[in-house]
Amino acid sequence: MRPQIAFAVIAVLLVAQAAHAQRPSLQPPPELVPEPRPPAAEAPPAGAPVTFGTIDLGFRGTTTSGNAAAYERYRDLRTGSWSRLTFDKTTDRYLFDAAAQNIGYRDQRFGADYMGGKGWLTGAFESIPLNYSNLTTTPWVEQTPGQLTLDVAARQLVQAGAVVGVPQNAAQLNTPSIYRAIANPLVLESLRQTGAFTGAYEFSRNLTLDGGFASTKREGHQPWGASFAFNVANEVPLAINSRTNDATAGLEWTRPRGMFRVGWWGSFYDNHINELVWDNAFRSTDTSPFDPNGYSNGNGPARGRMAVPPDNMLNAVNAFGMYKLQPRSVVNGAVTFTRMTSNDPLIPWTINPVIQTPAVFAAFPNLVAPPRATAEAKVDGLNAVLNFTARPTRLMGVTARYRYNNHDNKTPLFNGTQYVRFDAVPVATGGFSEQFDIVDNFADVNVNFNVLRYTTLRVGYGFDSFDRAGRSFSNMTDHTIRTSIDTVGNQWVTIRALYEFTDRTGSGFSEDALEDGGSQPGLRFYDEADRTRHRGTLLFDVTPMDTVDVTFSLATGSDTYGGPGHEFGLLDSNIQTYNIGINFYPSNVVNFGANYGRDHFDSNQKSRNANPPPDPQFSDPSRDWMLKNTENVNNFNLYADLPKLARKTTARVTYDLSNSDNAFAHSGPRILSLAAAGQFIPLPNVTNSWHRLAGDVQYFFVPRIGVGVDYWYERFNVRDFNTIDIPGQPGTPRIDYLGEISTGYGNRPYRGHTAFVRLLYVY
Repeated sequence: MRPQIAFAVIAVLLVAQAAHAQRPSLQPPPELVPEPRPPAAEAPPAGAPVTFGTIDLGFRGTTTSGNAAAYERYRDLRTGSWSRLTFDKTTDRYLFDAAAQNIGYRDQRFGADYMGGKGWLTGAFESIPLNYSNLTTTPWVEQTPGQLTLDVAARQLVQAGAVVGVPQNAAQLNTPSIYRAIANPLVLESLRQTGAFTGAYEFSRNLTLDGGFASTKREGHQPWGASFAFNVANEVPLAINSRTNDATAGLEWTRPRGMFRVGWWGSFYDNHINELVWDNAFRSTDTSPFDPNGYSNGNGPARGRMAVPPDNMLNAVNAFGMYKLQPRSVVNGAVTFTRMTSNDPLIPWTINPVIQTPAVFAAFPNLVAPPRATAEAKVDGLNAVLNFTARPTRLMGVTARYRYNNHDNKTPLFNGTQYVRFDAVPVATGGFSEQFDIVDNFADVNVNFNVLRYTTLRVGYGFDSFDRAGRSFSNMTDHTIRTSIDTVGNQWVTIRALYEFTDRTGSGFSEDALEDGGSQPGLRFYDEADRTRHRGTLLFDVTPMDTVDVTFSLATGSDTYGGPGHEFGLLDSNIQTYNIGINFYPSNVVNFGANYGRDHFDSNQKSRNANPPPDPQFSDPSRDWMLKNTENVNNFNLYADLPKLARKTTARVTYDLSNSDNAFAHSGPRILSLAAAGQFIPLPNVTNSWHRLAGDVQYFFVPRIGVGVDYWYERFNVRDFNTIDIPGQPGTPRIDYLGEISTGYGNRPYRGHTAFVRLLYVY
């Protein structure tokens, strides 16, 4: 679609950007090109209406190489016209502003905003693309959304063993899969479009009603895992067709010493695709009789079926109040009750007709039908927060906060003791569903002391206790102590230093909760293991003269996981980051600066490669292995702003560089034994570097009319062992690798250039 100028001029009167901080808004769009910056104009007479606007129209051209979709991940930079129109009018009775940008493209935006009399109203429309890849292909054909089929003749040849379908060993990798030859190109992308409005009306000086509505539609495709067995791990393009409607309403009462508000929020999600059904790339007919090992060797059904995100809704009512106590004290609090529900129809246990027989039903009677026809899912939430702030003396202040959260799952228990694994094998090793309730209590107190002029010392304590059903620890408790010192307001130096220590301890440990899932009894999940955390931050800002400022920051943190019986899982993690920046303002016609930052991250994990009991491997320490993950990231930024580069001319330029090196070092007895047998291949480092250069020059022939020229350049280089190309064809995705037929989606390099030529009119 190519926009027309006439449409753009009309649209500017109907649309706008949000301009008032107190109202809800859509996700803020990234700035595409700088706003026109005309020479200063004379101020209008006091009280006179003020009208201001810009017409920014032009042409842009884009060229790319490599993974072009990554260059345009959340934007549409196709070669064609460029547009941005703004209008703003201010009178003694009302304010109105409007804007439109990139009209007719997938990332177009419109909005309008009015404030006057006893109310305000704003509306917006925003379109955001998500471009996964332009290099993807797939042998699956979408008959209808959510229904994917494969060529029957090809599947028959694969099942007969006459051709390679899903490669199962290194030898089969030397022969292209039959599905590679019949795969069709697929642009993997989706589009999210949101229309919204919000507004408020003042019935009186103390009473205001506000509300809003937003509707979001999402369409397209996304990569989706659709496996039949451990060695038939497919990736297919899942169709997306959903809509989410959100509505809010509130009534607010205010007085000089306090206020009170009650409100409602509703969110309603409607997925027009109910399930995914896809053909098996390994077989053309159902295995009959079913193979008890079908979940691991692929000898299962001819088709698979799975549920996709269900329709659901959320309703919440809330109340908020604030009161100013005397002297110099404020208390405020809020309480919210939330109900989340979903009642979508449940899909049958399996799509495999070989399992849906009287003989199987006699042995597995629960598989005749699901225990209930619909989900009947319901979760109630209760959230409350209370804040207190006081400054009893000029030298001391206190802030305290308490928060309560109760996640009460009221979904009826579901009998899953008998189920069908991968649509291939009926088993009776499941159980009943768990309701996973969560109760969290959090309290925090901070006291600050003005020890010196411009300097404040803070000390604080935090307590966080959360109970969770269905986890190996039923309760986790955090105790946090923090202290900080700030020197702010001095014209030469600003300093902020912060240290925080947290000790987490679990109770109510259940080894059965781990072993029921096949895990080692010494495993501890990182979010519930006993943990000791240290964090520190230092910020130092120096202004030796009016024309120079220097900023330095340092942050460090370490987590150590332990506790009785802890042997496997995440053992420790560490992060250090620092930044140093300098800015120069030598005159009112030039300013420039630079920043360098480095981030370091490392972690250590331990695991055991073993079969479940009664296999003796389960407790064999010679099968232990460790992984040390280390990543270093460097960032460099440079900018120059020249508001008066020459007569009637402004310019700006920015350059950004980021690179990362991510290493994976395996060790331990299991790794040594595999290496000795020639069966271990170390993972190579994952590396990437990203460069971005952007420049803008504007020249005004007269105060209201000018031209602009902009240029963008991006280059991304990456090496990722998880991204596979066809041998000898770098940049061409391979979809037929070990145990899978994929779309070829992955991290790949790209290079992009975009240039703008714009005509600017300011009024």
